[in-house]
Amino acid sequence: MRLRYLASYTAPAFYLFRKMRSFLNRNHSGGVKILLYHHIPKNKKELFKNQINYLANNYQFITPVQFRDFIGGRYSFSGIKLLITFDDGFKSNLAVAEEILKPLGIKGIFFIPPDFIELIDNERQKDFISQKIYDGEITNSCITSDMKPLTWQDLEYLLEQGHTIGSHTKTHSRLSNLHSKDELYDEIIESGDLLEKKLGVPIDYFAYPFGNIDSINKPAMELIKQRYRYCFSGIRGINSPSQSSYTILRDTVYIDDPPMYVRLIIEGGIDSLYRRKILRLLELAK
Repeated sequence: MRLRYLASYTAPAFYLFRKMRSFLNRNHSGGVKILLYHHIPKNKKELFKNQINYLANNYQFITPVQFRDFIGGRYSFSGIKLLITFDDGFKSNLAVAEEILKPLGIKGIFFIPPDFIELIDNERQKDFISQKIYDGEITNSCITSDMKPLTWQDLEYLLEQGHTIGSHTKTHSRLSNLHSKDELYDEIIESGDLLEKKLGVPIDYFAYPFGNIDSINKPAMELIKQRYRYCFSGIRGINSPSQSSYTILRDTVYIDDPPMYVRLIIEGGIDSLYRRKILRLLELAK
């Protein structure tokens, strides 16, 4: 944490550099930084609210539709815009969407693993969270009462409010660990088909679980390209209209990150650390 505070002091320098570059190169197009959140604990909801208010005061959030137009070259701007996304389908996402995002007019993308949504039994929910979402890194006893899954009715409500639903595989599996074509098909194709059937809307967005470059491979990417129009990673970086829609970059943001550190992330202060991973992602998407 101390390192984050120290690094945050360089954020103004990156901001000034970007502004100067935009001034000198009037043809330089803007980019989109996509924020990645997961579960928002009740006891950190106020921190999340403060963070989002800080970002809304310093940047402009765009909608999923505007992002689609941006990637398609139909929407341009200068500077950096933000898009917010949530992975895993936790009930807490609905609460912050209603209480924090709605008053600010912010619309986001919610990536859902359908098997989590369909679990009713409390113990089975905990097993899924522990073994699937956290990959066995936490025990059931660490799972709090506010870590319930969203319901199908919740997803319908989010759609009514102008948000977008995407697939996050069927069971939140690490795709690079699956070697069976049938397993990959179920996780990638069936998850989107199930969401589409239940919700009655096209499911064009996909985010693969865990998000790092080692959690995706060529066979998985080929299936994703067959079923979806967009694939979101968890690799840091800025998105431009010239890139492939299957190499979308996202920046994980933690609720207790210092404001200036969050700004450093958005201004691209640590993007250079991920260049090799981005190149690997580009190669997978060819």
